[in-house]
Order: sequence, then structure tokens, then C-alpha cells
Amino acid sequence: KSNIRTLKKQNSIMAEMSETTLSICIVNWNTKDLLRDCLSSIYDDPATAGWEVLVVDNASADGSEAMVEADFPQVRLFASRENLGFVGGHNFALREATGRHLLLLNSDTRVERGALGTLVDFMEVNPGVGVLGPKLLNGDGSLQLSCGVPPSLWSEFINKLLLHNLFPFFKLGTWHHGEIRAVGWVSGACLLVRRSVVEQVGPLDPEIYMFYEDLEWCMRIRSKGWEIFYQPHSRVYHLGGQSTRKNLGKMLVISQHSLFYLFNKHFGPGQLFALRLLTMVEMVLRFLLWSGLFLMRPPRREEGRQRLRAYRQILFKCVAEKAYWAPLQAGFRERR
Repeated sequence: KSNIRTLKKQNSIMAEMSETTLSICIVNWNTKDLLRDCLSSIYDDPATAGWEVLVVDNASADGSEAMVEADFPQVRLFASRENLGFVGGHNFALREATGRHLLLLNSDTRVERGALGTLVDFMEVNPGVGVLGPKLLNGDGSLQLSCGVPPSLWSEFINKLLLHNLFPFFKLGTWHHGEIRAVGWVSGACLLVRRSVVEQVGPLDPEIYMFYEDLEWCMRIRSKGWEIFYQPHSRVYHLGGQSTRKNLGKMLVISQHSLFYLFNKHFGPGQLFALRLLTMVEMVLRFLLWSGLFLMRPPRREEGRQRLRAYRQILFKCVAEKAYWAPLQAGFRERR
């Protein structure tokens, strides 16, 4: 916390004295223009007057801090001197937030007017629901799969053998996504959680730098008896992957490491070992696939280079580095 400067505090005494219904927590890293659009869409909703918005900037170099200070003086802005990652930034925001309900929101989202109020209203009348997610849409308005069944070795068997398009059950890909329903997890791109749930279960796992932190959190929350719901009448546009694309290869390696951590924490050693073997098979399959794409599609060669390098690295780590595929045995953060 000593590495984070508070640039904007709540400047309304009444806001500090009264209970805040909703705290919107945004973590930003070099997405200034997207962040501006996100904040504009939030403040386009009149209900925002009773909410608070917190932005944690992860040492951006694109002028994000100055933009927020100049254009959105009502935002509570915190500037970190280092990149805390998605989890570190959001856990800081969760500690600082004052709302009864806490919303994790990506900087590359745009919310429809009334979307967040719909989420809050649903939580207010459904006391057994601990986590709620909206319908996420791509920039062109098409559906973005943002909820699904709890993770399992079976779901990873499908993913690792590249069969997820044929059997998209993990993200409920064959469901119409048009009705309210209980689910196993919702995406952290827009995730509403009760403060009482955070107080009971704890924040996002700080050992996860990024990726799968939302699934792991939902697993812990469901284990305490809380329900997780999907609310399609709330619509949020999510451009997706705007920060991670800046260093795709590194993000792929971190993502797989986070998945190993999730299995190491929640499943037995047998399933963890099986996941390791499946991952090795997956890396070989993906390497062969992207080698062909690298040769046949010149416009995608830079992406191909990053992917092929990452696949080789992941395969090597699965073979030679137990600290990578069994991170709890060696200290996850130090070996990331």
C-alpha cells in the first residue's frame, strides 16, 4: 500500500457520512482511451450519483492518471508505482471501497444505462446470491460467453484437446443466455459481489497475479453456500484482452501457471498430474497448428511468434519445472 498514491479522495462529506450502495472498482494499465469511454458510460447513468467509482492505475505510461484527474474529478484515483496485476489492484480497491455491493469492472468495458442498477436491484431482493454477472457483449453486439459450470478435469480435458468448440459446455456455449439462472462462475470483467461475502470468504487470492482469479473466487464463494447468478437483463460491452495483448506470450505462460495453481489448491494430486500431461499434449497440438498458421497467414506472424515461443516455454516448464506445474510446493509468487 505504501507504493500507491491517493490522487483523488471522496470530495463529498455527505458521501462519506452516508452508506454507499455500490462501489465500482476498475484496475487500469495503459488503456487511457478505453478507460475514458468506460467512465463516460458509467457517469451517463443518473444513478451514479449514489455510487462511488475507484480507479487503481497500475503504473501506466500513457497518461491515464492525468486523464482521470482532468476529466473525472469525482473518481477516487489511486496510482501504483508498480504493476500490481489484476488481483493486486482489485484487492486494494476492495479494501478502500465503502459500498454495500462491490463491482469488479474492466477498463475495456462500456455499460449500458441502467445495467449496473439492474444488478444492484437483483442483489437487494435475492439475499442468497453472493455473486452476480451481467450479459457481456462483444464490441459488435454479439454474445460473449461470460459464465459457466464449475471448472473440472473433464472441462480441461475438452479444452486441452482443442475440442471446446465442439463441446462448449464449460461456458454454457449451447445455451441461449437469455434468462436468469444460477451458474458456477461469472467473468471478472464485470462481477458484482456483496461486501458481506468478501468479509466472509476473503478477497481475490493474492497468489494469483492474473487469470482464473474469478473462477477461483467463485469456487470459494460457492463452497460457503452462496449462489452465483447470471443476469442477462443487464448488458455490458466488453472489448476483451486489450491489456493482455500487449504481451501475449508472457500472458499465455502466466495463464497456464494460474490454472495449475487453481488445480493445485482445489483438486487432488492425481488431477493436478493429469492436467500436467494434458497441458503437454495441448502445447504440442497448438505448436503444430500455429506453425501452419505462421507459414500460411503472414499478417498473423507476429502473434504466431509470440504464441510459438510461449508454447515451447510452457512445454519445457511442464517437463522440467515442478515449481511451474505444482506451484504450491515451491511458492507460487516467487516462481511466477
